[in-house]
Order: sequence, then structure tokens, then C-alpha cells
Amino acid sequence: MRFTLDQIDVFVTCVDAGSFSAAARRLRRSQSTVSETIANLEAGFGTALFDRSTKMPTLTDAGGTLLTESRDLLDRALTLESHADSLAQGNPSQITVAIDVPYHLMIAPLRDFAARYPHVDLVVRHPSHGDLPQLVQDGQVALGVSFAQPEYDHGLEFRRLGELVLCHVAHRDHPLAAEPEVSFAALQSYRHLAHSKHAAVLPTTEYLQSVQTWHADDYSALITMVRSRFGWATVPRQLVLEELSSGEFVDLLLTAYPHTDYWVGVDLLWPRAVPQGEAVRWLRERLREERVVEHGHQGR
Repeated sequence: MRFTLDQIDVFVTCVDAGSFSAAARRLRRSQSTVSETIANLEAGFGTALFDRSTKMPTLTDAGGTLLTESRDLLDRALTLESHADSLAQGNPSQITVAIDVPYHLMIAPLRDFAARYPHVDLVVRHPSHGDLPQLVQDGQVALGVSFAQPEYDHGLEFRRLGELVLCHVAHRDHPLAAEPEVSFAALQSYRHLAHSKHAAVLPTTEYLQSVQTWHADDYSALITMVRSRFGWATVPRQLVLEELSSGEFVDLLLTAYPHTDYWVGVDLLWPRAVPQGEAVRWLRERLREERVVEHGHQGR
């Protein structure tokens, strides 16, 4: 190799410090050692980096051109060193988590994780069939954030993060949207757009029946179908705040429950009695601190 990282570090330090003597003090080396290091680097490059004809050495045109690349090289070397340290500490190169609640609720913990573990890649999965607990139990994901289910397998641990409101919505042009209150009989007269998995396992769904039901694997598909006037759907309110605010969607108030929101818990899941590395444990604790809070019709 024609140069070493130490030589590049000395070169950049000389520029930042303003002189060889100032760089020597910053590096805690003798000025002669710094001067010799720069001379050896110039010999390796085959070009002068500093003009020494003046009292204070100044960068040559070649030195100025190579300075930017030298800084970039040092930055990449520091990144490599930091990455190696992370692996040496037992952190994995990649962690997989699953989230099937509105993503924006989890952004703050994920941002904090990115800042603390910049060299651990994160894979975020969205279970297409609502089978998040099974993914955690099978070891396919390290952590999961899911709508609460009535019960979990004994191999799972969970922590309640809070609750979200599921609302019954229809497009403003749908016949149900004109009703100030909607009866179960009226709901049953129109096509129900239901989440394939959640419609069967989330509590208090027994009355949400219809003569015709279309299923989809995720809520974005249901929202698109509501927008297309295919029927009414039960979706997390957090996903349709803009549509409700603009009046495009109407929140259907049920006659039997005129002032009762449809609350569903949000749980953090992880495998029981399975050792997890430092990065996973840190993310788990950070997620446990995140409270999912929403205000319903009664200001709850």
C-alpha cells in the first residue's frame, strides 16, 4: 500500500489544526514526527501536499484535491471500526421485527434504535395473514407489535402498550353514510370489507356480520375498497384520520353502541425463555416504554 490510515489521519489533522506544530500538539507527537509522516505520504502519492515556501505550509492544488477523499476515507474507516466493535459485542448484523398496527406509532422507537445501533440492519415485516404471534413463536421474527388477541401460546411473553380505536367507515357516497345511526340490520344489508385474520380473532366481532363479505390481507386494501364504494369496513381510526377529517369517509355510529368506541389492545410480543442479544433486548425495552394512546369519542 502506498499510504497508511495513520498518514491520512496526520494529513487531515495538519489541515484542520492549521500547522504542523499545532497538529503535533493535537496528536501528542513531535513536530519532526509529523513532518516526516507528511513527507512519506507525499513520496507515496508522488506529489506535494503542502507548499513549504511560506512560513506556514499551505495546501497545494493536489493537496486540496486529495483532502476531500482523505476525509471520506477516514469516515469510512471509522464506520468500519464501529461496525466491527458492534459485531464483537455480540450484536447481530440484522434484526427482524413484525408490525401489524399503523407504522407511524412505532417510528420513535425505531428512530432511537437507528441512532444507538447504526450497524444493525432492521427488517420490518408486515404479516400478510395476521399471523404475527406465530412468526414470533417460530423464531422468524425477534419482536412483534400486534393487535391484542384473546390468548397467546405459552411460548410467548407480551406487554400491553395501549389501545387503539377501530372504527366502522363507509365512503360518503355509500347509502350507510346518510344514516345518523346505523343498526346491525342495516350493516348486514351491505357488503362487509373485512381483514382476513383480524375479523376472526379480534374481540367483539360477532355482530359485524353481513350478507356478503369480502376479505383482504391488510388494511390498506380495505381502505382502497371503501374508497371505491365496494362496502363498509372496520379499520384502525389512525389509518383514516385524513379521510375522516376531509369528509371522504364517514364514521358509522352504531345504534346499539352510540357512544361506545371499539377499543382493541396493542401488544408487544417476544419469545419466552429464548436468549436475545443486547440490541434486541434494548429495542424490546424501548418498545415497552412506548405508550399507544388514542382519544375516542368520549375523550378517553
